[in-house]
Amino acid sequence: MPAWNKLEIPEDKLENLYLNQKFSIAKIAKQLGYSTGPVHRSLREYKIPIRNLSEACTKVSTTKKRLKTWYFKDKLSMFAIADKLGCTHSAVVYKFQKFGINSRGHLGLTKPIKLTKNGFEYLYYKRGLSLKKIARIVNCSESGLERRFKNYNLISRGNKNRACKYKKKDFSGDPTEKAYMIGFRLGDLNVKKDVNVIQVRCSTTVFQQLRLIRKLFFPYTTVRATKGKRGDWDIVALVNNSFTFLIPKHKKIPGWILRNPQAFFAFFAGYIDAEGYFYFGKSKTPSGVRSAIFGIQTQDKYIIHQIWRQLQDFSITASGPIISRSAGTIDKRGIKNNKDMWHIGIARKESLWKLIHFIWPHLKHYSKLKRLEEVKKNLILRNSVPYCHPIDLSIPTAYN
Repeated sequence: MPAWNKLEIPEDKLENLYLNQKFSIAKIAKQLGYSTGPVHRSLREYKIPIRNLSEACTKVSTTKKRLKTWYFKDKLSMFAIADKLGCTHSAVVYKFQKFGINSRGHLGLTKPIKLTKNGFEYLYYKRGLSLKKIARIVNCSESGLERRFKNYNLISRGNKNRACKYKKKDFSGDPTEKAYMIGFRLGDLNVKKDVNVIQVRCSTTVFQQLRLIRKLFFPYTTVRATKGKRGDWDIVALVNNSFTFLIPKHKKIPGWILRNPQAFFAFFAGYIDAEGYFYFGKSKTPSGVRSAIFGIQTQDKYIIHQIWRQLQDFSITASGPIISRSAGTIDKRGIKNNKDMWHIGIARKESLWKLIHFIWPHLKHYSKLKRLEEVKKNLILRNSVPYCHPIDLSIPTAYN
């Protein structure tokens, strides 16, 4: 049998429609804009007991005369009649059997499907259309087309090659972009392999984070975002298998990134966009100027230590790594920390000046880019006031 697209239907919504409001599967599908297949599958996956035929037909009030008029005079299909009655196709079949009404096929009244095997192969394999779309093109029922599919001995495309709702493009292959995405993924994204796609998911209350994720994946797929009642955004992007590099949740930075300075700072920029921050200290210098500081904290112990060591190699002095919050502690939001939270910071002018110029070409978060401008102005100001040790403000041209 052909494979169909898998659509996610919330369990609580499905239970309410099917169990509480007693909607039929057909009515639920129509309300949600799906076919009945995904609703059936979701009911099975959520282990919601499906009503039998007799239960499904108890509320279908119609007469034999009305059914015969719709079916023979108006030439409606059983699926169309089910839509009219707000019930399932199976319920209509049950009613036909109960009233002793023979189908048009059994009476020899069904028009033959004018679709050759070559035509079927062209639409199904080359154009990648689903049976539902092909049925609309040739003006026949899906069930009739499924029988023809079997008669022609055609082989299903299978789950790995099934048609997708949104077109997807392959990853560009650019190593710098790849390094950035891995850094951002380790900091903020949940990634898992689905049947024929890779699901990238994130939940955030910050609109700029939603904006960034859309910017990252817009060239490759459609990014869906749903706003919850609490104001948080649930973001989902389905990408093709060229993004398999995002699946591993690395405990350490991949070696190829550490060996390439540009890739490392692209990775670090992605990690900063997810976990890092720039701020201004409370204390002021003798000249009355507050100092700009960079900080990043994470539970990824090995990654933060690797970043710290790598920064030293580029003559960027960073404090730490230190445990800023121990495992088991509860923050102001009431969230328990399951692991130690590690922190590094950069406050020295020379190191901060280098850092912002090395990550500037790779940083993508709008708010952090804006903050970076403020940090740059702060460093220039601090370099010009009395009592501050001046530094070289020329733009670094190499990773040294």
